[in-house]
Amino acid sequence: MLQAVSDVKTSLLRTDPGGLRLMRGVHLMLTVLGAVFLANVVASFVPGQSAFKLAVLAAAAGGHCLMFTPVSTRKAEISGILKLGALLTALFALGAVAAEVSGKSASTVLQALWIAAIMLGFAMQGLSPFWQRAGRSMAICWLFVVLGNLGGSPGLWLPAMAVLGTLTALVVRTGPWRPSTFRTYLRVEAANRQAMATYLRQLSGRSAGSSGAAAIRIRDLAKLRMELQACADLLRPEGELQGMSPEAAIMVELALEVVGDARAQLSQDVRNRLAQDAGFRRTIDRLVHRLETGEGDTVEGDAGDGAPAASWLQADAGATAHDRFQELRIAQAFKRLWLLAAKDKPVRLSLGADASGPTLGWWQKLSWRLSLQAGVAAGIGFSLGLAFDLNHAYWVTLTIIIVLSNSLGATLLRTAQRIGGTAGGVVLAMLVDPALAEFPAVRLVIVVIAIPGVIVFLDRNYAIASGIISFLVVMGLQTLESLPIGELWSRLYDTMIGAGVGLAAAWLLFPNRTGASFKGLATDYLNACRKCLRVEGGGPETDLQDLARLRTAASTLIATARSYRIEQAPWSSFTRSTSDMNVLVIVLAQYVVLYREARSDVARETLESPAKSGIDVLVTRMDKRLEDEFAAVLEGRPRQTVPGLEDDWMSAMPEGATGNLALETGWVAMLYHARKIVRCLDGLRKEKFLSGPA
Repeated sequence: MLQAVSDVKTSLLRTDPGGLRLMRGVHLMLTVLGAVFLANVVASFVPGQSAFKLAVLAAAAGGHCLMFTPVSTRKAEISGILKLGALLTALFALGAVAAEVSGKSASTVLQALWIAAIMLGFAMQGLSPFWQRAGRSMAICWLFVVLGNLGGSPGLWLPAMAVLGTLTALVVRTGPWRPSTFRTYLRVEAANRQAMATYLRQLSGRSAGSSGAAAIRIRDLAKLRMELQACADLLRPEGELQGMSPEAAIMVELALEVVGDARAQLSQDVRNRLAQDAGFRRTIDRLVHRLETGEGDTVEGDAGDGAPAASWLQADAGATAHDRFQELRIAQAFKRLWLLAAKDKPVRLSLGADASGPTLGWWQKLSWRLSLQAGVAAGIGFSLGLAFDLNHAYWVTLTIIIVLSNSLGATLLRTAQRIGGTAGGVVLAMLVDPALAEFPAVRLVIVVIAIPGVIVFLDRNYAIASGIISFLVVMGLQTLESLPIGELWSRLYDTMIGAGVGLAAAWLLFPNRTGASFKGLATDYLNACRKCLRVEGGGPETDLQDLARLRTAASTLIATARSYRIEQAPWSSFTRSTSDMNVLVIVLAQYVVLYREARSDVARETLESPAKSGIDVLVTRMDKRLEDEFAAVLEGRPRQTVPGLEDDWMSAMPEGATGNLALETGWVAMLYHARKIVRCLDGLRKEKFLSGPA
């Protein structure tokens, strides 16, 4: 039982490191409660105005200002809340004017204007991240303009409640204590460093701590690094925080894997010798300290704060060629660990702007196709509500707003999540209601304390968030408006109608299928990797920046591939189906950067070497082998069989080059990473990479 609780806690922390989103959810809950309380206070001084109506308007405005402002620094969040608040105030003011002008036809006019608001909101999807959020918020919040005018227009109190809700959200979110994104990152980074140091101790056979401590596995490092990435995503781009970036953590994982693999392939005699070698133990101790703290230390026999000496490697000149190869792999991995573990690099890498494409005007960036799909779908949903006299017809339109996305595959996925989550939430509410029928206060407390869960899962797992929202709506309406619980089954079929209409619009009306875009992205990604190989490697920071660029491109490609799979097999939207391609494209980026780094080391060591000409020929041949393999994949040709990656690494080295330890280390790393690149490319070929993901 305790272990299960611990596993749930660990999973939640990886979903929401440091409770950053959970605290925003708590702030959402406090904003709703605060706005409701203040609106009721205002209503007590305004005879003739419904306290419930004003409370809903204020809570909706404040809640959406907070929900659509992502976790960031206090300054950035203040700016985001104020801008969204100003937009919603203008929206509510426009609704108030439209209601006054329309008179008795206000309800019909406002619902028709909702379609226009939806079209405008969806058109903004192509402008910028802020306008993507603002456009979606605007499309949703017009619903509250419609509901607020039922039974009579609140007039100026409509925009006044938007202001009240905005100010409540601003005070609640930025006034009290809240977790620091910087300090949270540092805590998660410290956990990563400790786990990496423990793993290195385990690899060396040294004690990792108390006998009862659990062993660290490479997949544990990967999970911690994902938590580190989640924290980095919440840091402002221009943050000055220094530490281990997610890109550096990836490279540390690879280096540790190399150490483990190479040590396992050593002969038993060499493993025993290394375990007793004082220089090797000193190197491990220095690396462990560096991983734990990010700082160097001064150890007798080493050059101050420089990388650990490789005396343990030099003392083993009589080793076999195979053992020598594995030892050189370990030495090269140690060198990379030392560089990557430093704590003097910015966490968020400054990647710069891509100025290669044309500069488009804002009118060209508007998502016209998505706007048209949303307008037609909303119109159909509105018509169905009128034709069948649905009790809560607005749920149909609201679902259309939520499920429509930039591509057909993404719409399919969101549709499946929305239907599944809604069904789960409604069924749960129906099961809970009989037990709490006599305790309305308890039901209301459950509704309130469930609000933070919406924020925690909204970006991470929309199906869970949708289930929580449906549970809140059903329980809330049943408690506050005393609606018969059986009547609220309509939320499920209204949701299904809206999801079906939205999906039909995305499928039939100028569908944005991702097949062509996937193939274009796949080709661009391979060309980006090939271009990265052609460029000489820079310092560690430059290499990590290039890795970040390739990883961003790979992540976009993987997301597009998932949409493409869902378009080809819609049932896969109900699963977490994936393929080896996802892993291969990420790993390819890593080995491309590592190969380039090793090639730079080799070039640096051959500047004064008598074997320079022979080494240059060798490097050129290796580069051509990789270039040919990239070309073969891009052109759809089978794997190249020309020689180029020697199995016998010693025989490939020109005479006079084997006496330089640094050169040998670089060459072994270069050969090893080149083989990995070829294997990745061969795997992508088998996955039919350029003809669509499997």
